[in-house]
Amino acid sequence: MQNLNSSVWVDADSCPVQEEIRLVCSSFQLEPKFVATVNHYKHDTNNENWTYLDHGSQSVDLFILNRVKSGDIVVTQDYSLAVLLTPRGVYVITPRGKLIKEGEATDIMNQKHLRQQSLKRKKNGKVHGHLRMRIDGRLRKL
Repeated sequence: MQNLNSSVWVDADSCPVQEEIRLVCSSFQLEPKFVATVNHYKHDTNNENWTYLDHGSQSVDLFILNRVKSGDIVVTQDYSLAVLLTPRGVYVITPRGKLIKEGEATDIMNQKHLRQQSLKRKKNGKVHGHLRMRIDGRLRKL
């Protein structure tokens, strides 16, 4: 990362590593900008930089997409958002610590399509999300 004037944007809807993001950002004197829908409102933000948006399927993604600049860092588990950000010179990191690179867009979208197709084929109709991140998995990424 070349520019220490970068902003750190966090897609905070169901982000499991908010405390770890705070710790890493504080070591670089950066203030993360947490963005979430009102469904994920927190009372204890401790004067941090939080933005709450109306509930909408892509409201957080669009908010971040319209405000980032080249050299910024975005933490999100939304690969579709990552695919839109990387060509703009934005560093995208998943909550598990994976850096998404611009050339991975085609592979990411193909994998997403295959996942969606396999979910449609499930017999019981239940859709399971990501496995819950354990504490040791969080700390390993620091």
